[in-house]
Amino acid sequence: MPYDYLVDQERQILWVRYSGTVTAGERLAAAEHILSQPGHRELRRVLLDYRRATSLSMDDASSSALADSLAAHFGERGARVAWLVTYDHQLDPVVEGKSQARGITSERFRDLDGAVAWLQRGEPAATPEPPADAAPEPQPAGTPFGLHMAIGSSHPARAKGSFEVKIAPQAPDSAPAQAAALARLSLDKRYSGPLDAIGQGEMLADGGGGRKDGAYVAMERVTGSLHGRAGSFALVHRALMRDGTPQDWTVVVVPGSGTDALTGLEGSLRITVEQGMHFYDLEYSLPQEIRA
Repeated sequence: MPYDYLVDQERQILWVRYSGTVTAGERLAAAEHILSQPGHRELRRVLLDYRRATSLSMDDASSSALADSLAAHFGERGARVAWLVTYDHQLDPVVEGKSQARGITSERFRDLDGAVAWLQRGEPAATPEPPADAAPEPQPAGTPFGLHMAIGSSHPARAKGSFEVKIAPQAPDSAPAQAAALARLSLDKRYSGPLDAIGQGEMLADGGGGRKDGAYVAMERVTGSLHGRAGSFALVHRALMRDGTPQDWTVVVVPGSGTDALTGLEGSLRITVEQGMHFYDLEYSLPQEIRA
């Protein structure tokens, strides 16, 4: 279930976009991950966008758990939840009905503008309107309804989403590699969300055989688009393992590795794993001159 989310800071709207096959259990894991991020628990306007979802799998127990989770976070704070769909099969009447019974106001929409207008109903203007002749502030391609992304400024932008990874053992290809007895593995990733890309690379690790301590290093080339900017860049990974827990885990954009519209990219990426799902949080900056 690939998904990504963005926060419109001016309107205080949390926009969650799903794609592919979506289950209630996966939506619950995604909700708990998103709401655990700093500042997100204070949001009271949520846009659940299922227009890219191909199927919505649901069962009463998982849907009830998801409704309970949403109510625990939003039910007592006058929250509004907009369901944005293209087809009726993308709706979950169980979650929708139980959320409403637990105090959450919700509505169904088939157009983005209508959903945003409804979410803002009764809310004071967050910022004064600019003069009619003011030039609009440039926005990266693909960002929603005035979402501010600080690309090319002193404040780094952020991209959050999920990824899938396939890891396969590789045989050592030289006598020194065989003597080192390090685990060599290939990486094949699919990033979804603001970072829409393929990641391919190799990992070297020490600490197999059931040991709880060890370390790994890896290099990865990421090719695709980042907030609509097409190009590629490299990541370098390093982590220690102590008693089965990752420590000193760093993933950094390799300086000078960006190409095309991502030339000059700098930043770092944080990986989290929750209930078997992988999530990324990329904080980055780009030079002012390639700002769209």
